[in-house]
Amino acid sequence: MEIIGFVFWSSLIMLVAVYFGYYFLCWYTVKTKKLKIKKNKSYKPHVSLIIPTWNEENTIEGKLKNTFGLKYPKNKLEVIVIDSGSTDNTKKIVKKFKNVKLITEKTRKGKANALNKAFKFCRGEILAITDADSRLKENILLKTMLYFFDPNVGALTGKLVLINPDESMATKAEKNYRGFYHLIRNAESILDSTPIFHGPYSAFRKDIIEDLFKDSIADDTELAMRVRKKNFKTLLIDDAIFWEYTPTKFSERIKLKQRRAHGIIQVMFRFFSTFFFNPHYSWFGFLIFPVEFFMHVISPILVVIMIVTSLFLPFYTLVSLLVMFLILLLLPSRVFILTFLHSQYACLKGTFHYAFRKHSYKWEKIQGTRRYK
Repeated sequence: MEIIGFVFWSSLIMLVAVYFGYYFLCWYTVKTKKLKIKKNKSYKPHVSLIIPTWNEENTIEGKLKNTFGLKYPKNKLEVIVIDSGSTDNTKKIVKKFKNVKLITEKTRKGKANALNKAFKFCRGEILAITDADSRLKENILLKTMLYFFDPNVGALTGKLVLINPDESMATKAEKNYRGFYHLIRNAESILDSTPIFHGPYSAFRKDIIEDLFKDSIADDTELAMRVRKKNFKTLLIDDAIFWEYTPTKFSERIKLKQRRAHGIIQVMFRFFSTFFFNPHYSWFGFLIFPVEFFMHVISPILVVIMIVTSLFLPFYTLVSLLVMFLILLLLPSRVFILTFLHSQYACLKGTFHYAFRKHSYKWEKIQGTRRYK
């Protein structure tokens, strides 16, 4: 029983120490420091904006209208749609837009394969990738391209703003998660680099881009890791805004989070030997990557260990813990607790699927989020 108690309390202390310690460090960093990057507002490189599609007839017209409404010199913006074997009217709709380069694949082989093909047709100095079901703020290119004036910047992403943050408990959980997420990504960018990117919008220097693994799930994060491996910075730009719907049902949120977690875990294991406590990568190797690995892989396992070992604790200790937990669920902070547990469950499923190769690199659409026209 003493060993079980030791395992329970050690797991709890480790979780509290890492999460609260990292959160406080990130909060302090954001409050007291600024991103030190050379910027030049007049710097406007040629951009190739890539939109991967598969059966996007309900969203692609609105996406292209949003794209051509971006404030950026038209002679320096190339729009490419890479379609992966759509069987609906996606290609027909795209062909209505004269200034779009349409590249097609006969069969669907996954987003990573589509991007690898699209990269070969891009003429821009910067490759920007955006999802068909997201919308970009009109100044997002102006807000982000100026950071590439600094030769140390290799990639960047922006800030996701939810369209429906208060629609349900599931959307409120995502809103709560996003607040924590953006703080962490901002701080990591200030300290060194952030390893986790947003699929709805990310941008990379073309000359340092490498092909993705064909079975890659989190292509955005894999590209960020590849860029950081080459000693370039990977940043989140907080005032580069894009919008997206989030699932209204917890069942859909779990599906989305589990797949996202699976993809990030896949990337982390692939780059583990490169970054984990590697002094060559400074803060990124010593702190950022190890903590992100802990949060996505180790933390969910510790939560399971805590749940199992708690059943063998003395009765009065177990009752006290349950009462404390119930009290916390009655407080306004309960959404944060539910969000944490929900994310841990998603990461645990992602780890399981990665370990047992139970996955497909072809994204399954969450219909509840595809409400743009």
